[in-house]
Amino acid sequence: MSTVTSDETWMAQALALARKGDVGTAPNPRVGCVLVSDGQLMSKGWHAEVGGPHAEVMALNAFTGDSEILKRATAYVTLEPCSHHGRTPPCVNRLIDSGIQRVVVGMTDPDPRVAGSGLTLLREAGLDVVLMDVWPEGRWLNRRFLSAFERNRPWVVLKCAVSADGYADPIRQPEQKGSLAITNPKLKALTHRWRAEEEAILVGAGTVITDNPLLTVREARGPSPMPVVLDPNGRTSSLARLYTERPKSVVIGGPNGLGDQVVQVSSQGPNALLTAMNTLQDMGMRSVLVEGGPETIRQCLAAGLWDELRLAHSPRTLGTGLPGPELSPDFAQLRGEHAFGEDRVEYWLNPSSSTWVGSCPPPTLSIPLPS
Repeated sequence: MSTVTSDETWMAQALALARKGDVGTAPNPRVGCVLVSDGQLMSKGWHAEVGGPHAEVMALNAFTGDSEILKRATAYVTLEPCSHHGRTPPCVNRLIDSGIQRVVVGMTDPDPRVAGSGLTLLREAGLDVVLMDVWPEGRWLNRRFLSAFERNRPWVVLKCAVSADGYADPIRQPEQKGSLAITNPKLKALTHRWRAEEEAILVGAGTVITDNPLLTVREARGPSPMPVVLDPNGRTSSLARLYTERPKSVVIGGPNGLGDQVVQVSSQGPNALLTAMNTLQDMGMRSVLVEGGPETIRQCLAAGLWDELRLAHSPRTLGTGLPGPELSPDFAQLRGEHAFGEDRVEYWLNPSSSTWVGSCPPPTLSIPLPS
């Protein structure tokens, strides 16, 4: 096996490890690392949670062999090792101190605090450093992290459900309050998993008024995203559960009399959506899940402020209501779909996002399919 082929093989294993950091690592990137000596896997690691050890440190901590073995070892890391003090010390220092002589890196880190300095420090210490090209796997895996630095905005995921006759929400009577699900209950765990994968969750004023949701993660593993309410005209009540029961919420516009736990940002009309994205970027939020309602989804699509759309199709009919999004191959790329019970979930991608990220793999389910 040639060196190039073996490097690709071991980097593929490091990428598989990076995928394990699927929830709880934000705002950090997802990173995997394997230590290999004499063609044998010595240890492995991945970044599992924010504030915890990075992938390289986890792999070095897991190594139990003789230090002489490390001198012949290669570290395969999916992302450039950090060179700055954050929540943890720089990973480049641990690699240098370990005695490892060769490091293969999947891609450079766009964070200005790193941005090539990690590679420079390793080379200055005498290590043989190889920069691979893991395009597109590495970029897609860290699309949220990369978007914040390369596009100066969060990665935006839209989620919407439509009936068989194309409606996203039924027409309700004034006394009808609370969420009215179109899809079957088996899909709930998947949508909660989607919540856990993003740092923020955004809804419009109409959703707050009719559903009064908490937008927490209850049916899946992972943290609850930070709620964001789009309310430029101040229609929501200051007694909404998102304002009184969540430890921190952001509202664009909103009513008077909100408590200190709410970050309130003024905005007007069509600028509210862009204000929301800029606010999240300023707060260091790498991604946001837009859960609705239909009008908020429509605004995102019309403004081009979206990257992914996960569209659930139900066999139910509503007869009337608020229409769901209409998509065409010219407007969006269909990545794939899954049957989920009686429902079907389509995964769409903004063509401009596809061009930016480079490519994307077929969608995978992060929870088992229901029996």
